[in-house]
Amino acid sequence: MKKLSLVTLLQICIATVSFAQEFPGYGTVSNEEINLKQCEFDKDANTVMLLHEAFSGYDDERRLITLHHVRIKILKEKGFAEANVTIPFFKKDDFENIDLVEGMTINTLQNNQVENTKLERKSIYTKAINERIGEVVFAFPSIKVGSIIDYKYRSTMKTYGGLQDWDFQEQMPVMVSKYTLIISPNLEFTYRVNKAPDMPVKVTQDASSGTVYFEMHNIPGLGAEPYMDARKDYLQKIEFQLSGFNQNGQGKSNYMTTWDGVTKELTTSAEFGAQLNKNIEGTSVFIQQVKAMVTPEEKMKMVFNFVRSNLKWNNLYSKYAYEGVKAAWQKKSGSSGDINLLLINLLKEAGLDAYPMLVSERFHGKVNSAYPFIDQFNSVFACVIINNKKYYLDATDKDTPPHITPFSILNTTAFIVNRKTGGLTNITNDTLLYKENIIAQLELAENGTLSGEVQIASFDYARIKKLEEYKEDKNRFLRDHFTVYETSISTPDVEVKNIENDSLALEQKGKISGGLNSTGGYSFLPLNLFTGFDGNPFLSDNRFSNINFGYRRNVQLNMSVQLPSNYQVDEIPKSVKLSNPDKDIIFIRQVEYDKESNRLICMMLFEFKKSLYEADTYPILKEVYKRIFDYLKEPVVLKKKG
Repeated sequence: MKKLSLVTLLQICIATVSFAQEFPGYGTVSNEEINLKQCEFDKDANTVMLLHEAFSGYDDERRLITLHHVRIKILKEKGFAEANVTIPFFKKDDFENIDLVEGMTINTLQNNQVENTKLERKSIYTKAINERIGEVVFAFPSIKVGSIIDYKYRSTMKTYGGLQDWDFQEQMPVMVSKYTLIISPNLEFTYRVNKAPDMPVKVTQDASSGTVYFEMHNIPGLGAEPYMDARKDYLQKIEFQLSGFNQNGQGKSNYMTTWDGVTKELTTSAEFGAQLNKNIEGTSVFIQQVKAMVTPEEKMKMVFNFVRSNLKWNNLYSKYAYEGVKAAWQKKSGSSGDINLLLINLLKEAGLDAYPMLVSERFHGKVNSAYPFIDQFNSVFACVIINNKKYYLDATDKDTPPHITPFSILNTTAFIVNRKTGGLTNITNDTLLYKENIIAQLELAENGTLSGEVQIASFDYARIKKLEEYKEDKNRFLRDHFTVYETSISTPDVEVKNIENDSLALEQKGKISGGLNSTGGYSFLPLNLFTGFDGNPFLSDNRFSNINFGYRRNVQLNMSVQLPSNYQVDEIPKSVKLSNPDKDIIFIRQVEYDKESNRLICMMLFEFKKSLYEADTYPILKEVYKRIFDYLKEPVVLKKKG
């Protein structure tokens, strides 16, 4: 066991007494920090976090007290936004309080003197985001390129149940990140280190004092990448989970240290298991109507549509029904936990095999099956088993039909809470996909105006995605899907059919109009019309995260263009068939010209047989995409006679 430093030992003493620890380096910067112009291990960064250090311990009331110290340097004007600081906290039931906020802006003057401008208390304010979350917000004064912002604050939580993971990595690069945790004597926590193999982390633990210390240096920033899983999946971090507690001096008891333990804990919970056998007032007549349906699939669909049409989601994700499913039914609104646990009640009353299923939606992060940490999940869905087939239902989702797995959980791991038929399950979809058939029948006028009709049939996930976008903003829907990239060609009036019938494709039909791009007597007819492949998302040289499309895709375009007699074809793009080495990405383009009828015919097929690609395959994926988009840019070159 490595010896703890004097500073760490001092922190232990302070944590168990008054926890009035002061950061000795606060407000004092080094010459290296003042002279830093660029982050050497992340040279494009606009800002760099010079230091983030924190100490967590407890007071006499066994509350979790955490002191933070953060120091950031502004390297470019684009980094000025980092001087606007937001600290979120759990405000419900006064669970957490943020105080002792201090800060300053440190600038170097022309005479090399250092000037400190303190953060004024009147510029620090608190606002509510929702009933659970609040924010402490403040903005630093006198910001310019080269400024260093230095601040500290204290978080006080009622219990250690609020202990957060420690993120070494941020959106900006981090030079030094260190964290000391002192565990309350009546608790046991487990932790795991999530990091890249080539990034060392220092861990020092002292079991006798319940102290563990973590430190990491020179961590590149991690921002959003196209088709990225949850960003936090790729962060260098420490994850914590409560694993045991002392029962009033009667010895230690394990706390959800196995998946069976998770099931036991949840099924006996007042906010979870106890909510699964409630008599929902006023639904008995409806349940009798459901039972009269012939097939279990019909019963499932009827109950599902009943719940999602009668309850409004309050945009809060939860695994529990804290106020009870009966209260949610009375209010006709609730969290995802309220609504979906209520859904399970009614599905069971209808005689269906329905179970709660903990999920970690794609934006929330991956589940590590080796660690029974309930905090890996952000919500609960209903799992219905009919003839050995599993259906996954989320009644907060207004557009996904019950026979289609919600996009939010594709390629994730879920946990079905049932002692006999439950357990971890990997959610994939090998049958349904994002599928579109596009038919465009066009005619070019003698004045170079293109007109005609386009019909698009969107199936499965394509139907769901487009329907959501259409309901949310019709004008944006038209702009995004019916304007041809880098041309004036558009479809201003589109008729959308089968909105309410989820067993049919979403049909979109519209009239095309617009002029071709022309120069020097030549006109250019684009072939890539309404396919959705408008811009290459994979341009970065490096990739840190997996590429998760969620679903497989199949998009086919069939287009015919009648040319006028005063135009002739000067150049036709060649027909091509392109695939990657594994042949799970296929692009086909066939172009033909019939001189007799003066008609162009084009067929394009985009087929993606996989939905998930590992980060180390990115170079191949990037190259395939580059070649596809190079082909898509190739127009038919037309020349006007005379």
